[in-house]
Amino acid sequence: MRILFAIPLVILSAQARAQVSFTADEVRVHQERIELITDTAAKCLDATYAEHVSFFRKYGVSKFYGDRRKDYETSAGRAAALRGYGLSEAKVAEILPQMKSTSCVGMTMDCLKKGFAAAGQSATWDKIYAHLKIDNKFYGTDLQKMLRGLGWRTLYWNPLPAKNAVWDVEDLEKNPPSAPGKWMPVWGGHAYRYNDVMKNGSYYKIPIDDRTTLVNFDEAVPQSFKRINFFVGTAHAGYHVFPGRLGQVIEAHSMREISSYDNLEYSDFNPLATGGGPRWTRTERYRSGVIVVPPGR
Repeated sequence: MRILFAIPLVILSAQARAQVSFTADEVRVHQERIELITDTAAKCLDATYAEHVSFFRKYGVSKFYGDRRKDYETSAGRAAALRGYGLSEAKVAEILPQMKSTSCVGMTMDCLKKGFAAAGQSATWDKIYAHLKIDNKFYGTDLQKMLRGLGWRTLYWNPLPAKNAVWDVEDLEKNPPSAPGKWMPVWGGHAYRYNDVMKNGSYYKIPIDDRTTLVNFDEAVPQSFKRINFFVGTAHAGYHVFPGRLGQVIEAHSMREISSYDNLEYSDFNPLATGGGPRWTRTERYRSGVIVVPPGR
């Protein structure tokens, strides 16, 4: 049986928010110093993951706790969780001050902030951050739009468009609507968004500069993509954000247990390959979206 569902335009349209503009000088400096910005951001990703691995091996829990977990909002809540894993009071006291909050977009912003600072563009980053912080939304798609305003290029990614309709049905089955007619943000809307990209050059109000390089590659990721030293990806209209470098993605998660080694994950960008990223979960299967790459890439 074929299952049909409509994508409400009110949900598809990104929230009306004032657009951030950059001066010609900001754009020029950004592009002149892009290697420093992206190299710094890439090193930040590697360092963050290494910090996670080292901490987990030492304590058996993650240094990074998800910022959407209500039970981890307070130090007392995190302490209770650590005690629940059998850690002594001395270990809890040792671990607590070292812990940091994280999320997929949070880690991305942290590393970009360092990149902008290294290039003397902290004021430009502050402008970006102020926009992202409106209503505490922190939309990854807004971040991509603003990077594009500084000269970054947008690539639509979809490894196998022939499967769009099948994927849409799977999304619906794995994540049924919470109310009749309600759109679920976790859904990819693959067929609709693919058609919008191909016909209108737009994905969730993001102008798309390249709709071929990362389309229909199946499990054979283009070598040219693996040479890009830093990128910012989103899946399913920003439901998930994943930064990466040199063909690999590093993902942070905002809802997992701190006892999970997979709070942060490192994998090759290859959505359909076993073990490839962005990583799937039992209910979330990321199979299309947008990636922004630095100017000149």
